[in-house]
Amino acid sequence: MFKALAHPMRIFMLEKLRDKSWCVCELAAEAGIPKSAASKHLSQLKDAGLVEDEKFGTRVEYTLTAPCVLDLAACAEGTVLSSRKKQLGL
Repeated sequence: MFKALAHPMRIFMLEKLRDKSWCVCELAAEAGIPKSAASKHLSQLKDAGLVEDEKFGTRVEYTLTAPCVLDLAACAEGTVLSSRKKQLGL
């Protein structure tokens, strides 16, 4: 799971999936990346058990299955930022 959370684009996608289901094409457009790249990121999130997909003909929609993971990501980000500020003497 932590490997899946290691890329900022995957965190971005999880944030988008917090409120509603999205298809690959919509997420790719929203993120400004190719559909193939979005699909690879979503595949990693699915393998980690963080999202599920549902097919509607040729359209595949993804849904967040573990919203609590966003709290974990926010906590980790805050901890890293706090530690970095201490190191810089801020």
